[in-house]
Amino acid sequence: MRDGSPRRPTASPRSTTWTPAGVQIVDWRRHGRLDALRALAERAGGLMWSRRLLHALLDELHLGDDFEALVGRVARLPASHNARLLAIALLVRHSWCPRDLSRTATRIGLPHPKAPTAAALTPTSQTPRDRGHRRRASQPAPRPRSRAR
Repeated sequence: MRDGSPRRPTASPRSTTWTPAGVQIVDWRRHGRLDALRALAERAGGLMWSRRLLHALLDELHLGDDFEALVGRVARLPASHNARLLAIALLVRHSWCPRDLSRTATRIGLPHPKAPTAAALTPTSQTPRDRGHRRRASQPAPRPRSRAR
C-alpha cells in the first residue's frame, strides 16, 4: 500500500446460494415451505392469546426503549392489557414520521381529534445537525457502481 502498511487480504462476501446448504434452502422454499406453513396453520386453530404470543409479536416489531418508557415492564402487566400493548407497540414502530403515526392511529381505531401534521411537529429551532440531516435526506441516493467484468 502507498502508506507503507502491509496489504490486508480483502474478505469478500461469498454467495452461499450454491453451497449444499444454500441449495437445500432454495429447494425448501420452492417445495416445502407452503406445506410446513399449512401444517403450522392447522395447529394454530386452537391458539389463544398468551404471554408467549405477545412477546413474540413485540420482538418482531423491534421496539426500543421508548416502548418500555410508555408502558413499563411488560412482564408486570396483566393479560387484559395485551390489546393496549400491541396498539402502543404499533404506534411506537410507526412514530418516526408524523403522517405514518397518524395513519397508523387511524388504522387501529384511534383517530386523534387533531391529527399531527408534519408542519405542526417540526421544531422551530433546529440544530445544525438537524438541518444537515434534512439536507442529506433530500438529496438523491447515489447510483450503485457497476462491476467491471
